Amino acid sequence: PELPRDPQLLRREQLCGPPLAPAPQPGQRARRDDPGTPLVLLAERISFNALQALYELRGDAELRRLDQRLRAEALRLDDQAGVATVPGRFRYTEAGLHLWGEAGRFDLEGDRMAVEAAEFRLYPYRHGRARRLTGEGERVTRLEGLRYSTCPPGREAWWLRASALELDHEAGVGRARHARLEIAGVPWLYTPYLQFPIDDRAHSGLLPPSFGESERHGSHLTVPVYLRLAPNYDLTLAPTYYSRRGLQANAELRYLERPLSGELAVEYLPDDAAYAGQRPGEADTARWGVNWRHRGDLPAAIDYRIELERVSDPAYLDDFSSDRLGSSTRELESRALVDQSIGSHAWQAELQHWQNLRPAGQAEPYRRWPALTYQHDPAELPGGLAYRLEGEAVRFALPGGAEAGRPTGRRYHLNPRLSWPVREQAFFLEPAVSLHHTRYELERAGAPAGPAEASRTVPIASVDAGIFLERPFSLGSRPFLQTLEPRIFYLYAPYREQSGLPVFDTTERGNTVAQLFQENRFSGIDRIGDANQITTAVTTRVLDITDGTQPLRASLGQVHYLEDRRVTLGGDPDAERLTEARSDLFADAELRLPGNLRLRAEYRYDPDRGARAGSRYTADWQYRPGPASLVNLAYRVREETASAGGEPVVQRTQELIEASAAAPLSTHWRAVGHWAYSRLERKHLEVVAGVEYRRCCWAVRGTARRFRSDFGEPLENAFMIELELSGLGRFGQGTTEFFQDVVPSYGETVF
Repeated sequence: PELPRDPQLLRREQLCGPPLAPAPQPGQRARRDDPGTPLVLLAERISFNALQALYELRGDAELRRLDQRLRAEALRLDDQAGVATVPGRFRYTEAGLHLWGEAGRFDLEGDRMAVEAAEFRLYPYRHGRARRLTGEGERVTRLEGLRYSTCPPGREAWWLRASALELDHEAGVGRARHARLEIAGVPWLYTPYLQFPIDDRAHSGLLPPSFGESERHGSHLTVPVYLRLAPNYDLTLAPTYYSRRGLQANAELRYLERPLSGELAVEYLPDDAAYAGQRPGEADTARWGVNWRHRGDLPAAIDYRIELERVSDPAYLDDFSSDRLGSSTRELESRALVDQSIGSHAWQAELQHWQNLRPAGQAEPYRRWPALTYQHDPAELPGGLAYRLEGEAVRFALPGGAEAGRPTGRRYHLNPRLSWPVREQAFFLEPAVSLHHTRYELERAGAPAGPAEASRTVPIASVDAGIFLERPFSLGSRPFLQTLEPRIFYLYAPYREQSGLPVFDTTERGNTVAQLFQENRFSGIDRIGDANQITTAVTTRVLDITDGTQPLRASLGQVHYLEDRRVTLGGDPDAERLTEARSDLFADAELRLPGNLRLRAEYRYDPDRGARAGSRYTADWQYRPGPASLVNLAYRVREETASAGGEPVVQRTQELIEASAAAPLSTHWRAVGHWAYSRLERKHLEVVAGVEYRRCCWAVRGTARRFRSDFGEPLENAFMIELELSGLGRFGQGTTEFFQDVVPSYGETVF
């Protein structure tokens, strides 16, 4: 059929039409049970036995109380006991429920019922039949000889049948005996006992299995089991069988107490057949991964965290990508952290360890073993002065101790800062002075030799000032506001010899306009750059007064050097530029256009060479051509200056194209796709094609994926399939979660 253009109409068709029963109203049951709520009796003939307090209703008989309606050809009401008995066919309705039966007994006071040959419809799309139904209000519902579905009545694609079913509303669980699942009239699954949740509360039990196919693993099947050990503890066991590797055990423990909480995930494969085939002769082919996140509070406002990530081998994350392990395939961080804040004082102690996953021969990262930091940031001092004191003591270690050219040891640093910030609506001014004192106690090995102790003290003075100008204007009838924000920053730091100091955690800062206003051109404190310079910059913004958005922002800035710079990191490729009188001209802009098109550009211009020094461009476009439809396009380019034959040359280091889409092909068919391509390497990075067929109460999804785990790796193939029975569960691999990862805003297109 033709795809409806009206989103509400499409939603109704995808959700099986209108609800089978009206939605329950909050507080309706409490009002119904109020003794003051009247019970209305209607019938063609009503007789009353005063001695027995018994009403007989015949001919279109009806009992009515607020939203409750009980209708039958004849019924009997015991007014004293509050019990209505229906000897023949009847219809009962209330908010959220339609019920039919051959005979029934309704305890109006005790809120109980017993129905023979019951047929029910529940809000929004659940319905079924039972040989017998008994209910105890909001507590328990029992059904015998049940069949249940969420498909439209008369068009049931699947049925859940059970000899007996108990719905424990207080516990939030359902318990079925001798249950079987029928799809298209064919039995697919049988279990003598099945327990499942009937609300949002979590309960122990089997979770839907998942399965898939990939070149790396072969076929794989996961059968997860959820164990709710306590209201604040749970455990998920997810054994996974890989046809090319073997059986992997997976477990995730979550816990939550008042002073602490955390998650522990463990993966273990005792004998990886594929891994053993790649490394013949190795005795140990067991592979494992551990991820532990723990948080807690101690007395005296002390907080602590423990984060542990470890794997068995450097290739583990390439072979077993996981949401629970590792955001990087180069190194894994583990650390323990304790901190406390009392008034204007704050301190922190940290142990940091890295597991190196880089190829053999590449440098190990330094461990912080341990690191102590302190900060004192009092309220504003008399006269509007502001004061801050920062200090740290860190021991840097390597797994095998000091190496040639890479010493280990301790670093102590103290940095007091005094400023006088003046901030008004139209301008700001902040002169400041600070002092950086650093001391090292080092252990060295091999050449080059150096002192065991070293220190350095650098005073810094700066003045930061800017003004804010604005003007209103209009485009058509839409009002806008444009700002102009000139800024000037003077920085002075005398030269101190630092070439003999180690480099533990220091790099050059990035090339952006915002970095031009830092007091140190290095990101760490192993180097404090000498400076006598003036930075000038200007920023303009366009603000949409109607909705508060910012359609345009643009900045331009440059540093003017009054003296040559002498401090370097050693081996700095830009060292020859330290004698130039001015920096590159930095510019960046972001433009948001109608139609969800966003353009971002960063540009560097070398005024001495009169040529471009680098650039970065990004374009993102999102288009919604119709209901449940989405198209994303992205283009990213990065260019940097490199040396070729002794001459600086701008080289392109990245050029990526990404496209993704999700769109209904018809009322029931839906397609999803994603493509990532590197024009620089002329390689496809990932191609995803998926299709979904939905018939309101069930859906099947299939996905084919061709991807590279890394630029240098060959393309791999993977296949996923998933069956969803609405209101019952999903069987297969989590394609919906995968689509959300590869298609930005995918979740907004799913009804």
